[in-house]
Amino acid sequence: MKKRDQADRTSGRFCCVPLQCAAIMKVLSEAPRLLIIRALIPGPCHVAILAEQTGLTPARVSHHLARMRLAGVVECSREGQTVVYRIVPRIAVPDGLDLGCCRIQFRKL
Repeated sequence: MKKRDQADRTSGRFCCVPLQCAAIMKVLSEAPRLLIIRALIPGPCHVAILAEQTGLTPARVSHHLARMRLAGVVECSREGQTVVYRIVPRIAVPDGLDLGCCRIQFRKL
């Protein structure tokens, strides 16, 4: 059994190889994306609320969410005509993100 498989089974957390971690960190390297992640920590939100909380336009929020969704950081679901975004449960922790190889923790403002 590979070490990675063992870590996945014992911790239940997302365990990534360094290249995957680097790709996620690259996606998160833009300040607006960190603002969006911070806004998503309390729970799922839709674009209009995220735009209001971050000070970005809805179009910019949608653009950043699309990039983060492709990287596997956020996921979306449809509730009626509204699309709701949330941090992927396997990396979500109450105060940030746990990527397995590293943890990003946000302080309360």
